[in-house]
Amino acid sequence: MADGDVLVDTDVTLGDGTKLRLFAVESSTYLCGVNYRFQYYDPDTGDSFLRFDNSQVSTHGAGHHHRHEWVDGEEQVTGIEFIDLESHLARSKTGVFEYDS
Repeated sequence: MADGDVLVDTDVTLGDGTKLRLFAVESSTYLCGVNYRFQYYDPDTGDSFLRFDNSQVSTHGAGHHHRHEWVDGEEQVTGIEFIDLESHLARSKTGVFEYDS
């Protein structure tokens, strides 16, 4: 694989009309070799509910890998551990289903 190679590019509409967008590309400039953004949101309003992403520099006081959750309009950011892309995808999908429970 090489920088810019798309590893994941999925857009799923759930039964209630919300969307789950999963996107990741190979990138040697990112700590884990992957630049990713997994987002659960309302496409009609643009409101985000949950997002997992990373950055090249530590941000939000949460490190390179973080989870954003919006509760009552307020964003909460938590640092998370990155093991590998497959585990991270599974974690984000589980997070969406737990969010809706």
